[in-house]
Amino acid sequence: MPRERPTPPPFEPETLERSLDRYLIVGLVFMMLLVAGFITYAVREPTLRKDAAAQQQASYRTIGRQLFAGNCSACHGKNAVGGSAPVLNSQEFLKTTSDGQIAQIVSGGISGSGMPAWGFDFGGTLTDEQVLQVTTYLRSLESKAPSVPGWRSGSSATTSTTVPLTGTVVQAVLSDTSGLNGTMSITVAPTSVPAGDVTFVVKNTGTIEHEMVVLKTDIPFDQLPVVDSNDPPVPVTSGADKVSEDASVGETGDPNLKPGDTRTFTIKNMVAGNYVLVCNLAKHYGMGMRAAFTVK
Repeated sequence: MPRERPTPPPFEPETLERSLDRYLIVGLVFMMLLVAGFITYAVREPTLRKDAAAQQQASYRTIGRQLFAGNCSACHGKNAVGGSAPVLNSQEFLKTTSDGQIAQIVSGGISGSGMPAWGFDFGGTLTDEQVLQVTTYLRSLESKAPSVPGWRSGSSATTSTTVPLTGTVVQAVLSDTSGLNGTMSITVAPTSVPAGDVTFVVKNTGTIEHEMVVLKTDIPFDQLPVVDSNDPPVPVTSGADKVSEDASVGETGDPNLKPGDTRTFTIKNMVAGNYVLVCNLAKHYGMGMRAAFTVK
């Protein structure tokens, strides 16, 4: 009668086998989490990159505006509306000049003209990144830039060119009784207009210089925080005398309106919402130069 063969002992101890099973389960769970992480990353990455790019653009616009004000506005005017140098805030310039060309002009200047080289590589004071920031700021003006056929002539082009009254026409009166020693006001009519092109006809009937800036904001017109100073306005820890112009969609521009001056400007495609019209020269907003405005 054949004998049964004895069962050999297990190759691995039972405890070791259970331990290996646990490691395999943990590894499988980790792999599943890793795959889920890659999928989540792939889904979110385009949005994260888009948000980061938008934040960088906003930062570059703000810094570029400050750099332009400090280095370029003496010739090209506040907000690039022209001075002794060409009007850069114009459709004719911005639609025919690429970002690369703008950067090259800012960096290397224009030989034989009054435009100096601002880039470090050409003996100037701006880094490549700062040149890009100025370029980004100028490009941001394109969507609302007016048509200035004689843009190469500088400020004389803006004053001699007749601006057609397009869209809805709004009359705004800037007034003061005794400069900084009296009351100030902005009177606007009508106070509500339909969405679309809006042309502002702004007259200074006061005794000192004024300006008018159009801000898109839901903050009540008389409650805007006065936390900025300087030109262009930037946040300060003390001595604030202006509101922020980050929400600006248009303004009268340079030079300021002298007593008796009238200036016209058009904001294209104004969207529905609440706006505030202000004079943002130092202390003027706080003295009453503000008015509510609505686009329906």
